[in-house]
Parts: sequence; structure tokens; C-alpha cells
Amino acid sequence: MLPKWIKKYSVNNAKIDDQHKKLFQLAAKVEAISEKSVSRNDIKDLLSEFFNYMKDHFSDEEKYMQLIDYPDLEEHRKIHKVIIQDMIKAIKNIKSTNDLKEKLYTITKQWLLEHILCEDMKVKQWRNSLLATDNNKDVDFKVEDKENKLPQFYLYTCGCLGKFHDVPCNIHQEIISQGHNFTCKICKQSIKFYKEYS
Repeated sequence: MLPKWIKKYSVNNAKIDDQHKKLFQLAAKVEAISEKSVSRNDIKDLLSEFFNYMKDHFSDEEKYMQLIDYPDLEEHRKIHKVIIQDMIKAIKNIKSTNDLKEKLYTITKQWLLEHILCEDMKVKQWRNSLLATDNNKDVDFKVEDKENKLPQFYLYTCGCLGKFHDVPCNIHQEIISQGHNFTCKICKQSIKFYKEYS
């Protein structure tokens, strides 16, 4: 049985988390059709929806990793390409409806969900390792509620050339209203507000 999305799978970026939730929902649809009789067109429609959404998500995820200067971006990008190539091969080499269902389920389980649960968690860990509080403690990145109409994140800079820190609203509020200081763990300098990012 495929896993369901739960909070511990959060990468602490609301947009990416929402996309991951959608991918888990699509994976649940794949699992549902793999266990019952459905038409070839229904499978192709789901495959097409999955494929297109995955491409858009990978593009957004790569832009986010580039923005935060993720050091393993190129390796991560290669993994995305392999997933897309496997999806294309599955589409091209369909022998039967059952064959298509089996290939789609395998790709969903082995590549997509394992990718989110393993590779994307590395991005989260790296991002979370970059900031320290004024007490030199790790920063708690909380995902904001949807009801909050403020921007999802604020971009801050530090002494590292070209590096941005995406700071959630709760941390931005601590800096602005409470005067808390957060520092980059790499250059050891205080972060400074750059612009809003949603």
C-alpha cells in the first residue's frame, strides 16, 4: 500500500508541500485503478494528468532549490530527468491495459514517492541547517496556515555571495517585532531582509 502524505513529509515550503500533497493524491488514484478494472482511456488520462503535474512540480522545485542555492541541485535535476524518462518509456511501451497499470504503479511507488520521502527530505535538512537563532540554536521552520494572508516566505540575504534564506512568516515576525537575530551558519553573519516571496 502506498503511503499517505503526513506532516513529517513537509519540506517547510507551503507551495512545494501543496504540490507534494497533490502528487500523493494522484498516487492514491494510481493505486485505486491498479486494483480494479478500468478502461485504457481512463488509465491514459490519469497518466497524462500525473505526467504533466509532475513536470510542472519538478520545474518549481528546481527553481526553489536554485533560489536557496541547494548544493546538490544538479544531482537532483538528474533524478527528475530519469523519472520523466521512465514515465515516457512507460507511455511508449504499452502492451496492454494491465501492463500500463503495472508500470504506472511501479513508477509511482519506486520513483515519485521514494523521491519525495528521500531526496526532497535532503533539501529540507540542508535548508534547515543554514540558520541559527541569536542563542546559536537551530531554527524551527513552521509552515503557515492557509488563512494567513501574509506572504508565505520572506527572502533574506547574508554575507554569502548570491545566497538567499527563505524565511517563513513566523520567523520574519520574530525579527521585525521582537528584534530577534538569526545568523547564517556558513558565514556567521546576521541575515538581512531582501524581499517578500510567495
